[in-house]
Amino acid sequence: MHRTHADLIQSLVRRNIIKDERIKTAMLATDRLDFSTDRLYEDAPQPIGYNVTISAPHMHAYALEMLRDKLIPGARVLDVGSGSGYLTTCIARLIQPGGKVIGIEHIPELVESSIKNISKNARSLLDDGTLEIATGDGRLGHPQGGPYDAIHVGAAAPNRPNALIEQLKPGGRLVVPVGVGSQRIMIYDKSADGHEVHEHASLGVSYVPLTDKAKQWRH
Repeated sequence: MHRTHADLIQSLVRRNIIKDERIKTAMLATDRLDFSTDRLYEDAPQPIGYNVTISAPHMHAYALEMLRDKLIPGARVLDVGSGSGYLTTCIARLIQPGGKVIGIEHIPELVESSIKNISKNARSLLDDGTLEIATGDGRLGHPQGGPYDAIHVGAAAPNRPNALIEQLKPGGRLVVPVGVGSQRIMIYDKSADGHEVHEHASLGVSYVPLTDKAKQWRH
C-alpha cells in the first residue's frame, strides 16, 4: 500500500509500466481519492458498487500506454465500461485541446456517481465538453459519437467485438480484453485505408465480462 497517490504513480514508473511522461502527468493529476473510497493507493482493483470495480492502477497505465500514440490533442475516444470515470478522465487530459472522450455505462446510478467523481477532480473537462459520460449498452459502442481514433473497453468481450471495430476511424485502435475464462488483452488496429484490421494479443488478464444491466445486477 502506498501512502500517497504520487507514491503509487512513481512505483508504476519504477516498474516501467508507465513509460510516457504525458501519461505520468495525466495519472498524477487524476487522484484515486476522488474516484474510490477503499484502499485508495493499493495497486489492486477495488469495488465501487453495482458489482463493478475500479481497475488496478497498473491496468489503467497499461491501457493508456497501449493507446498512447492515438491519445493526442484533438483525438476522439470511446471508453466502454467507464465505471468510476478514472480512466476516462486520464484520457480527457491527454486529448486536450480539441479532443472528445465519451465514457459509456449501462447503469444510470454508476453514470451519476462517475460524474460526481469527475466533478471533484476535473470539473472543467465536463464543462468544456472534452469529457462526456453516456448511459447505454457499451457492447454496441456509441456510434452517434464516432468514428473514433481509439476505443478502450474495461470488461471482457467473449469474442472479437466487431461492432466496436466498425466504429474505429481508419488508422484507429481498439484495446479490449477478450475471452471466456482465459482472457487476453487484444489490440485491433484498423489500417490507414480502413479496409483491413490487424490484431495481436497482449497481456493475460482477468476482467468481469461485458454483460447487460440485468445480468450484472444478478451477479
